[in-house]
Amino acid sequence: MNVDPDGWCTPAAGQDDEAFIAEFVASRPPLTGAEIAELRAIFRPALARIAQRAVPEADTDAA
Repeated sequence: MNVDPDGWCTPAAGQDDEAFIAEFVASRPPLTGAEIAELRAIFRPALARIAQRAVPEADTDAA
């Protein structure tokens, strides 16, 4: 997991979504089951959007 100076967390290069979410949750104070579910609901769509943006960039780099 990468953490920028403002505290924003992003997956490390090659880190899959589940590993990132697990690392993020583990790095926080103890969370309730509801809080963990809410974090997963927030991060999964955001990570999917990032992955979608990366595909066109990779296609452009390959060309």
